[in-house]
Amino acid sequence: MSVLIAKTAGECEQWTDVAVVVDVLRTSTTLCALLARGKKTVLGFDKAEDVTAFTSRHADFEVYSEQKLSVSHEDDSPYAASRASGRTPALVLSNEGMKALFAAKNASTVLVGGFCNFYTLADVLANMDKDVLLVPASLYGTADSVEDGFCVSALKDCVQGIGNPEDAIVEFNNTMRCVEFLKQGPKNAEKDAKIAFKVDDLKVVPQVSFSDQGYAVCYPYGTQAPEAWLVTKPAEQPADVPAQKPVSAAQETVSAPKPAENTKSGLKSFFSGILNTVKEEKRELEQEIANSFGESKVDNAPAPAEDLLDAALKKTPARATASSGSSVQTPAQQPATKVPAEVQPVAPQQAVPSAEVTFSGKAAVFGGKAKKKAIVLFSGGLDSTTCLYWALAHGYECEALTVSYGQRHDREVLAAQMIARNLGIKHHMITLNLPWLSCCSLVDKSQALPDVALEDIPKEGIPSTYVPGRNLMFLSIAGSLLDAIHADTIIAGPNAIDFSGYPDCTPAFFKAAADALNRGTKMGVTEGIEVLAPLMRMSKTDIVRLAAKLKVPFELTWSCYAGGKKPCGHCDSCKLRAKGFAEAGVHDTSLD
Repeated sequence: MSVLIAKTAGECEQWTDVAVVVDVLRTSTTLCALLARGKKTVLGFDKAEDVTAFTSRHADFEVYSEQKLSVSHEDDSPYAASRASGRTPALVLSNEGMKALFAAKNASTVLVGGFCNFYTLADVLANMDKDVLLVPASLYGTADSVEDGFCVSALKDCVQGIGNPEDAIVEFNNTMRCVEFLKQGPKNAEKDAKIAFKVDDLKVVPQVSFSDQGYAVCYPYGTQAPEAWLVTKPAEQPADVPAQKPVSAAQETVSAPKPAENTKSGLKSFFSGILNTVKEEKRELEQEIANSFGESKVDNAPAPAEDLLDAALKKTPARATASSGSSVQTPAQQPATKVPAEVQPVAPQQAVPSAEVTFSGKAAVFGGKAKKKAIVLFSGGLDSTTCLYWALAHGYECEALTVSYGQRHDREVLAAQMIARNLGIKHHMITLNLPWLSCCSLVDKSQALPDVALEDIPKEGIPSTYVPGRNLMFLSIAGSLLDAIHADTIIAGPNAIDFSGYPDCTPAFFKAAADALNRGTKMGVTEGIEVLAPLMRMSKTDIVRLAAKLKVPFELTWSCYAGGKKPCGHCDSCKLRAKGFAEAGVHDTSLD
């Protein structure tokens, strides 16, 4: 699943997967407010004449309009909508917001969002099993409507595990557009903005279906659409409770799409904004690339949802592989991974943590393979072992990769070997001898390990236990192994909540690393690979609870930086681990 940002109106109109229309200051927030008030019927229009004709037949509708009308109406105002009665049906007429909605009518699912339902919308997108196009309504209005662009960029970043909407709001507040809206906008401009920019205040995600009568029907995502408004109705029919009449096959009711199954939480994709208008000079370069692979002339159609260089490279792998005589086994030839009985009963839906973060290539569909194959970065600690059990529970064919780099707690390597042996999975052991790593107290035993109060981790800055470039090296080695064995996924256990403040354990780092892997590996440019970080946004307490559910053998895992026979209890890792077990109410059998 990929998340893209529409750059042209044409891209929106041709989109057939999931579309999300963002019109921050008007339509999005107004629709959210109306549905949050409990209204059962909310319709959307993009033409004033259609509203006039409709209200002549349905006089009981409240009208919210961004345009001047001959009928009585409120402004398209989030503030006015937030004070509306939940019992009265409503309709909304706007300029760019509704134009964007109707332009996206070819999408299989059309949602509406903004800052007002930001995190609720992000959670919905996490469960989508189709590609998502974020559509700023400003594509159908004025170029200076920058708030929509800020919002879709922040939403895309949030889905990828970085950034936050508050930064985008601060950026908008510093623009001339904001000043002009507050001073010269509608009468409720300040009140509208207060609602529109109160992050996730309206916890409803409007979904839109389209009637053959020229209007859009809005309803909360996850509920059934009000079917009577999606079929042809006689003019004399009551407005809010239409009489039930048989319909022909041609008039068959359109059902609301069901929410995606929560089989994979976490927000995927990474190449947003790839749907962009290609400038002529870039098109010439792409033409040269296409010609080098025997492709036909690039026409002037809108750019596809992927880089043309990647598309050209995808044409060659089968030919190159067939003639290479490589002895590397294909996934079909590899022996099946043995999954222990204690792992098999765990249902994926139960095992998926809500905080899973996925950094993926645009074509990460596992190459159409029946079984997904993953490289799990595996230290033998609590987090990486939980990731390994999580991957097995989700049906991944796993190979574990452990790197020995001279760490003083080399007992974790022995723990990794024992756990991998017990699970019956292939285990790759790599040894790095890099003398400069002795700058780190995790490698140089002559240095004292930090011993700071739990509440001060990671406030003390980057600690001396930071190993320079460790995760960068690990991911590079994993990418090389993935390319060699034709795997699809790298799974790692970084955590950005309860951690020591290492810069290579952050979402931003993993996003950049996943980008590099998708650009610099054969599997990345031909099929797309995923880098999964299922624990990224989980507290240590949540990790322990998940591990317990997955039946992780705590007594075999090792986390202490000091090594030895028993955990020291003083290093960052020991303190964070103890905190997680205590708050989860789970006994740590490694201490027995």
